[in-house]
Amino acid sequence: MSVEATEIGDEGLGSHGSERYAEAAIAGVRALAASDASQGRWATLLERAIKRKRLRLPSLSPTTHRVVRLIGQAHVDLDELAQAVNGDPVLATRIMGVANSPYFRGASEVPNVREALMRMGVREARTLVVVVALRSTLLRSPGLGEAAQKMWRHSLLTASATQEIASEIPPWETAGFLAGLLHDLGQLVVLAFVAELPVWQADGASLSASTVGSILDATGASLGAMVLASWGFSEALCDAVLGHHAPDEVEGDAALLAEAMNLGHTIAHRVEDGFPETAQGLDGDLVARGKRLGLDRVRLFDIAEEAQANLEALSKLS
Repeated sequence: MSVEATEIGDEGLGSHGSERYAEAAIAGVRALAASDASQGRWATLLERAIKRKRLRLPSLSPTTHRVVRLIGQAHVDLDELAQAVNGDPVLATRIMGVANSPYFRGASEVPNVREALMRMGVREARTLVVVVALRSTLLRSPGLGEAAQKMWRHSLLTASATQEIASEIPPWETAGFLAGLLHDLGQLVVLAFVAELPVWQADGASLSASTVGSILDATGASLGAMVLASWGFSEALCDAVLGHHAPDEVEGDAALLAEAMNLGHTIAHRVEDGFPETAQGLDGDLVARGKRLGLDRVRLFDIAEEAQANLEALSKLS
């Protein structure tokens, strides 16, 4: 079911399949409170906010919503995609600028969005359009603050790695980049909640960094799936986001994408921490995860190098 972006906004969860993921988030905060009594106050407030639909959710403009939905299809009609991009003059101008940049520039400047998309090629167009379209949504969400650039870089790394991992995993061959880019979407919801907490309370208390981390661990994946469901994404993709930290618990086609996202997320963290200089230097845990998806040491090393190169290029172009 497709959802008009104007129905979602900041007011609440929407009513289009997000309830199951909201229930998973509530279960997560209850488990957190049960395991650590000191977290009870904050867990109760978050549970109440979820139930009362008081969470601020990242929203998409109607044009961005349409563009992202088109990008997620197995076969993209460039005419339809160009028409959608043209619906947002700012997005259209940015895409034209990217196509005419030194990275893509040909003998002459492209005259319109369709020609720009053709110059990029289908795969590059998928990647760059979704990056440009979603960048402002992710970076301008309330509560993100100084963490914006760090989160964006991690999302780009994960997206690039997941794209390569999922490229030979039906039916997710074309969904890897988008899934990786949005895998931590729930963090935006938690950080917005944390930013508003002092306003809700008489004593103006705020959370420690460790408590915020605990809440992110307990609810980030489920809240991300909740937002994606509200945006109208498929149940399988939402389930993959919900379970990407524990892919063994995911069933059906979603399990394959969850496994790819988990590996892409892990590669991104390894790159951020300092990736080994050779394939032989990869740690055993990463190698074991790769084997589950038919990827050997050399391929994992190549994926990490490609992700780093893509990060540099996308950071300049987006």
